[in-house]
Amino acid sequence: MKKGFTLIELLVVVLIIGILSAVALPQYTTAVEKSRAVEATNMVNTIKQAGERYYLQTGSFPGGDMSVLDIEVPGLNSAGTSAATKNFTYTTSGTGPYIVSAAKNNGTSYTISMVVQADGQFARYCGKEKASAIGTQNGIVATGDALKICKAITAGHDTDGKW
Repeated sequence: MKKGFTLIELLVVVLIIGILSAVALPQYTTAVEKSRAVEATNMVNTIKQAGERYYLQTGSFPGGDMSVLDIEVPGLNSAGTSAATKNFTYTTSGTGPYIVSAAKNNGTSYTISMVVQADGQFARYCGKEKASAIGTQNGIVATGDALKICKAITAGHDTDGKW
């Protein structure tokens, strides 16, 4: 009697491996994107805090100029208006409210934003566009793959992108 596997047995094993990977791949992709979003959320928060310190020193937010902040922003362009890393491009705008945003560079596009009012009130958003003011939607609601990512990032708060 010869030892070995039959063609049917090999096909069954390949089929089982295919089913397992079809289930696991979407979960893996979501986990990777969540970890990338943590990078963006941390950097946005750091820039926001630096903008708040700037506000306390000068009485106004820095607007779109990140070069005046008391932190070193990685990938800051020479004009100081944006910073790019491997996964995100960071921008700031406004003097009241002050908006700090991280836009995804490649793959599924979405934007993580923090909006700070002069009174210190702030809100975080995840969606297709950056938020323009606290409590407004202005196209930030995500759809499709961006909605899945934003739901994962915000623990399901997807009605207006705010969390």
